[in-house]
Amino acid sequence: MQGWEVSVLTEATSDVEPTLFVNFGGEKYVFNAGENMVRAWISGHHSVRKTKALFVTGVGTARCGGVPGFLMLCADATIPKLEIYGPYGLMHYLATMRGYTYRTTMAVKAVEAPSAPVQTIQSGEKPPPPLFHDKNLTVYSIPIYPSTSASQKQDSTEDMAEPEPAPSDGSPISADRPLKRKRTASPEGPSKRRSPPITDRTVDSASPVSASLVERARAPGFQPSKLTGEDAQEWRKLILQDMFPYEEPAESDDALSSVQKEKARLAQAQAKKLTGGGGMDVDAPPRRVPVLSREHFFARLPRLAEGGDLSSPSTLPTLAYLLVGPTVRGKFDARKAEELGIPNGPIRGRLTKGETVTLEVDDGQGGKMQRTVRPEECVGPNEVGQSVLILDVPTPAHIPSLLESFTESPFFAQYRSKSPEMRKAHPVHAVFHLCGDGVLEDERYKEFMNGFSDDTHHIISSRKHMADKITFGHSALLQAKLNQLDAEMFPVPKYSLEPSGDLSAVSGLPPKAILSYRNLQIRARPARPPARDDRAKEDVFTSVAESGSLPELSNSVQEKFSEVKAKVDARIARRSPAAQPGDDVVITPLGTGSALPTLLRNVSGTLIQVPGHGTILLDCGEGTWGQLARSFGNDPERTSGVWQVLRDIKCIFLSHIHGDHHMGVSKILQMRTLMNPPPSEPVYVVGLRHHLMYLVERHELEDLGLADPNGVVMVLSDALNWRPPRLYGRVQPQDEPSLENARAMCNTLGLKSFTAVDVMHRIRCYGCVARHEDGWGLAFSADTMPSENLIRVGRDATLLIHESSMSPEEEKLAREKAHSTSAQAIDVGRRMRVQKLLLTHFSARYPGMPRQGGRSDGTGSPVVGIALDFARIRLGDMWKLNMYMPAIQLMFDELGEDPTEIDLTKLE
Repeated sequence: MQGWEVSVLTEATSDVEPTLFVNFGGEKYVFNAGENMVRAWISGHHSVRKTKALFVTGVGTARCGGVPGFLMLCADATIPKLEIYGPYGLMHYLATMRGYTYRTTMAVKAVEAPSAPVQTIQSGEKPPPPLFHDKNLTVYSIPIYPSTSASQKQDSTEDMAEPEPAPSDGSPISADRPLKRKRTASPEGPSKRRSPPITDRTVDSASPVSASLVERARAPGFQPSKLTGEDAQEWRKLILQDMFPYEEPAESDDALSSVQKEKARLAQAQAKKLTGGGGMDVDAPPRRVPVLSREHFFARLPRLAEGGDLSSPSTLPTLAYLLVGPTVRGKFDARKAEELGIPNGPIRGRLTKGETVTLEVDDGQGGKMQRTVRPEECVGPNEVGQSVLILDVPTPAHIPSLLESFTESPFFAQYRSKSPEMRKAHPVHAVFHLCGDGVLEDERYKEFMNGFSDDTHHIISSRKHMADKITFGHSALLQAKLNQLDAEMFPVPKYSLEPSGDLSAVSGLPPKAILSYRNLQIRARPARPPARDDRAKEDVFTSVAESGSLPELSNSVQEKFSEVKAKVDARIARRSPAAQPGDDVVITPLGTGSALPTLLRNVSGTLIQVPGHGTILLDCGEGTWGQLARSFGNDPERTSGVWQVLRDIKCIFLSHIHGDHHMGVSKILQMRTLMNPPPSEPVYVVGLRHHLMYLVERHELEDLGLADPNGVVMVLSDALNWRPPRLYGRVQPQDEPSLENARAMCNTLGLKSFTAVDVMHRIRCYGCVARHEDGWGLAFSADTMPSENLIRVGRDATLLIHESSMSPEEEKLAREKAHSTSAQAIDVGRRMRVQKLLLTHFSARYPGMPRQGGRSDGTGSPVVGIALDFARIRLGDMWKLNMYMPAIQLMFDELGEDPTEIDLTKLE
């Protein structure tokens, strides 16, 4: 029997949330997928292949923010099937992703755990049904709710108004304020938060859907948003089945071996990539026929929970997981078997399996006799499978529910005991504690921890007690090197090597309690104490940070840095160039990659800081919050650093629905609700109707500030289209509030205009052009082929930020994917007559510095710069970035064979 271990993929830092995974000889079971989990995964040494299941402890951004990226990673790795387990709300969470996460070559089964307390569904000493079971692992779930009194206290200061009714066609609620909430005191009474239905069974998205519901969906005037109860869950199942329609071939076909089947499936997936997936093929992977019409597929989802205040998120449980490893059969004693007269063959096999056998043996006197042999007479005792607990306790209010589960449930009580007999029968090797603020210091929780055997290891993830080390060291190391070229333009990312709270100051913890850290590994069989995974890659930045000095540069790079700095100083001495409007505007690229993050680049996001007015965020890919926190510092008091930047963000522009451009927005909005003090002005989110509906549906899972007085104001991109509505599309009632909100947004930011420009991508996509009262202008291309619309609307802008996905020689590939080459982007900038051009959105296929192509010098050509994550570029200093390019290129060239980007072969 092979061994197994639990590893820490990520710890709790500004970059990432905790992710664990269990490994059985390469077969993996992942626990939680917060933002940037995929970037951490592909930065390490683990293969994504043989991933069997994903378990999440909650359905908010902290535990699920990386789920869509992980699904796409698994699909690209040709994993045919993935099961996802979590609490009530999981299917709703996955269904909110239907606009941008769907794969025809992958089957995804979502399973929601019972929401009823475990002690209410257990029958006597009989264990509750496991949530998951296979040859390696048995997983039991424990729902944990915040105590009612805590919820009442939280809501007693707010009186909630009913939200605006949804349009009859099922489209998003409103472009003005999606939900409204009044800030007046309410009388004492029961909590207005909505609670999920209490269920005593699992709900499986792959199970058949009611035929009557399918028939009703075909009726005129059918509105999915009106469904309730079981019908609402059935509808979410339909959505997920249409998102992932792949069906595995029947397992009964014995004509092919498992290896041959796998080769055939990989060949089919590769053929689909080469052909673009078009057309029908008799050898194509089998797929369900989609049931839902496009109208119904994209219609508003049913409410997650009924009753209470619809403007507040539902009170959803988190899940704790008990992982029980396999019991290993005892060793067969051949010598004793011979003494008992047991012949070789099937009888010994039956004894090994635990059966009692009766056989005929020699009686010692020349005759025969019947002998009954019990397994324990010739088989050693079984090795009881070790157990591991994963506990997610977000607040002290969740502690009573957790305690009840381990005191009132006879089954789970067996695992929390100091009794040697219980320890032998139900050994718990390790407990992973994911502790929110105030949990670890709570005396009730410390008493709970000490209820386990003293031999149990306790691995603690508590943000207050952990150093905020940088997760993506290659990117930070690059920035630290560039800092020696220009300390203002390339500031070193912010980090902390010391926690804000000392774990040793927390008295009364169990004897084997330690802090979690990345690449920690604890073997459950054979049982070993926690230690660092010896296969883990070296942390390339922490050693530099601990030294207190900047990384060394080669002699050639030092000389090149000195050379270009001397040229820059000489130009400054000549007072060139002359000051211009907008020179003090600062551009901070937060993500310069495309589709997938890499070691050096996050996915799309660009921050535009306008001094004295506010900040604009252009696109908001997954991990944008982490990039902001590293750029400006994560103040634990939530008053300065990234929190002040967050307060200054007045506009978030979402160009299109592809995930790498907007999957980080819910995290940004959720963090905004935590600001101290609360924001005094709203944030305007400019996006498509899909973006609005996505946020409204996601708000049902966690507070995104949609109902706050200074929360989120939606502005529909369609209403801001540069062409008159009659020339672009039909006018809708929701467009009028968008125009009014856009004017308010412009007033806040000092803009004369903010225009959406439809560009040329594979789906509806908008660039934008902003003109400021001070006389400068900004154009943003989003994802596009060279666009005549953008050239026309953005003419004479001061700065153009343009995508540059492909190298100059890949114009054909760029056209197929509806992207631009760097040479095309420079040509667009020249035709627009812009002064400055910043290239971004580089494909992961280009390690290091992308090739620029074209020339930026000469009459009528813009000053060209290449965006780098974390750079802080004053608009008036773009010429410096242009002059720095040869030195930066040399530094990248010297990276040589270092793994500066993802090894894409890892996905195959």
